[in-house]
Amino acid sequence: MGVKEGIMKVFPEIPELESVDFSRYSTPYAAVLRAFGESGKSGLREFEEFVVSNGGTEKDVGKFLISLFQYLLILYHRFNDESVEVPAFKLFLTLKGWLNENGFVNDYRRILHSFVGHIVDIAEKIAEKSDYDIGAAYMKTAYLLTLEAEETFGEEYFRELKGKTGELLKLLYEKCGIDGEIPEKRGEGC
Repeated sequence: MGVKEGIMKVFPEIPELESVDFSRYSTPYAAVLRAFGESGKSGLREFEEFVVSNGGTEKDVGKFLISLFQYLLILYHRFNDESVEVPAFKLFLTLKGWLNENGFVNDYRRILHSFVGHIVDIAEKIAEKSDYDIGAAYMKTAYLLTLEAEETFGEEYFRELKGKTGELLKLLYEKCGIDGEIPEKRGEGC
C-alpha cells in the first residue's frame, strides 16, 4: 500500500483526493501513512490515535495536515492542477477544525492569514464549474473565512478581500436567483 492509499484512508470523506497526483509528495510521514493504510482503520481521528500509539504526537498529525494542504496548493498554483481545487478547499476546512479542536489555535491563525486569499481563488474557480447551489455554498464559505480573517487580523488586505469576495457572492446569488443575505459579522447566516 502506498502513500496515496494511506491518505485516502485518513480522509475517506474527501473522495476527490483520489484524482490527485501524489507522486511529487515527499513526506517524512510516508511510512506511517502506509502502515495506517494497512491497519484496516480509517478516518482522521483514528489516524491521530494510530500516530500517538506508535510514538508520535498530535503535533506530528498537525504537521502532516499542514504539509498535505501546502502540497495541494503547490499543485494548484505551480502546476495549474484543477483536480486539487475541491480537495484543497475541503482539507482547509478539516485543518481549521482539527487545529482549533486540538489547541493549535495559533497555527490555525497563521494558516488563515497566509492562505485565505488562495481559498477565495479556489472557491471562485469551483463556483464557475459547479451548479448554482454548490457554487454558492463554496463562495459563502470562502466569504465567511474572509470575514473571520478581517475580524481576526484587521489588516486592510483582509477588508479588501472580504469586500471582493462579498461582491463575488452577491453576483453569484443574482446569477443563480438565490435570495440570500451577505453576512456582515461571523455567526450571521451560518
